[in-house]
Amino acid sequence: MNIRTISEAVSDLAEGPIWNPVTNKITWVDIGRQRVHKSDFDTGQSDTFSFATPICAIAESSDGGYIAATGDGFAKIGVNGEFSPVHTFLDETMRFNDGKVDAAGRFWAGSMALDLTPNSGSLFLLDIDGSYRKVLGNLTLSNGLAWSPDNQFFYHIDSIPGVMKRFDFNLETGALSNESTFLTFEPSQGTPDGMSITHDGYLVVALWDGSRLEVFSPEGRKIEEIQLPVKRPTSCTFAGEDGTTLVVTSAAQDIDDPNDSHLNGMVLALEGSGLSGLPSRIYGVGNL
Repeated sequence: MNIRTISEAVSDLAEGPIWNPVTNKITWVDIGRQRVHKSDFDTGQSDTFSFATPICAIAESSDGGYIAATGDGFAKIGVNGEFSPVHTFLDETMRFNDGKVDAAGRFWAGSMALDLTPNSGSLFLLDIDGSYRKVLGNLTLSNGLAWSPDNQFFYHIDSIPGVMKRFDFNLETGALSNESTFLTFEPSQGTPDGMSITHDGYLVVALWDGSRLEVFSPEGRKIEEIQLPVKRPTSCTFAGEDGTTLVVTSAAQDIDDPNDSHLNGMVLALEGSGLSGLPSRIYGVGNL
């Protein structure tokens, strides 16, 4: 497998990579440094925008800019980094974490307490009409999200208890039902963070402190481990003309050991994994 860096940017806490097949750009956030990076997938030429609040998750929007989950709510970001709050509702003890767009064009994002108080986080849905609602509660560190290719199931990771839940999913309404524990992770093996899903429904999970991705079948069986040259991979997405390049974000946060990889905090592109997936979805655009 060939591994390269997407750009020279080193992030404290890179998260939420998205790929646009039209512009050939990879966009990701650095929560710790309150930045958004956008890089050409092939050349590595990059732009960076800095903000007064953490940008915790991001998705491209049908208006040409971005929708973002921030330190205190939802906001719009223009193509040149203009910041416009949409909803401000989280208090100073909380922030958003991971987020993603579903096939109906709605933006989902989960929250967490800054001190990781158990059961204080929630999962919210920002609808295409601009309204929002809480979908799940009693979460600790809301993280990776994915939908099955047929949109019958929704998957969600709560990192601190180390569980991935599966729900029946109603694409038309966004309603979740029939919650079940799909996977559990041993703390000694790393903490489940962000994830993506392949064309055929295999879940690809980043393991914080685990230096790898793990791949699970639609039945929940682990079929593969992909070792990475970073200690704290945080999330992943698919990119490239045929959707076969895995793009992986990572963190340099609180890594002080000089023997650790110099690639910590960088965004990696993995060629030759044998996996493929779809481009990132756009807020406000249904992909039914």
